Amino acid sequence: MISKKRVASSEASLYLYGIIKIKVMKIIPRIEVREKLNGLKNGTIYSVTFIKKDGSLRVMNSIKGTHKGVTGEGLKYDASEKGLIPVYDLQLARKGEAENKCWRMVNIQTVKTISVDHEIFSVED
Repeated sequence: MISKKRVASSEASLYLYGIIKIKVMKIIPRIEVREKLNGLKNGTIYSVTFIKKDGSLRVMNSIKGTHKGVTGEGLKYDASEKGLIPVYDLQLARKGEAENKCWRMVNIQTVKTISVDHEIFSVED
């Protein structure tokens, strides 16, 4: 039994078997991607779906506010100036990769969706 319940004008929830609550996808403009990720609380786990440089689709699980593998040296370039977001790849960390090798860059222009706290945000231009 699947039922749909209206929560607000721009938000709806699906209840699967009366147990699992899944929020339906919301649309956010691309210019809000950085704000959305920066606005998460430290320790929040989220997923971001994006197109990699080689053209393939990637779903990356990440955590907000971790300092694992950070040496304090900093980047040699300004990531935000290049439209990039540094993220900590939890999939690599779970595979046993060294903490300093788990950092990746996500291009804001190629982000398709962000999933956080049972909410899915579709990114559109």
